[in-house]
Amino acid sequence: MYLRPLVIAALVLALTACVSPVTSNAALQDTVSLSVSLTQHEDGVDISEATASLDEKIAAAPNDPYVLKVAAGARVNLANNAQDRALRVKLRQEALEQYDRAIALAKPTAPPRAVMMNGQAMQISLSDLADLRAALFATIQTDRG
Repeated sequence: MYLRPLVIAALVLALTACVSPVTSNAALQDTVSLSVSLTQHEDGVDISEATASLDEKIAAAPNDPYVLKVAAGARVNLANNAQDRALRVKLRQEALEQYDRAIALAKPTAPPRAVMMNGQAMQISLSDLADLRAALFATIQTDRG
């Protein structure tokens, strides 16, 4: 009699463990797809709409360092295409904050995750987060100087 609730609880935990990575991978794939689309159409991108879309992707997986990394990279690309200096600095600062969150959330043993990019299987790794952050920080310092 007491064993049945324990078995049910164990099954629920096992299913939760199986579903979480799938959801997270879906959020990562959605973020990668958005990032690729923004890069392919960078000349005609409305930056405010693009940042709102990136914010939605982050909201779907706020504690996923892979999603944060990809979103930060997309935001950096948007900043590189922004004509207004203040907007450029703002976008880069937001990307820096996302890199910082990704670094804080990343586990040292986190394996690369597979995504599809332009029909090709690619791996997203977290091993370069500190380098990406450092390069962006240097760019922000140049912008402010």
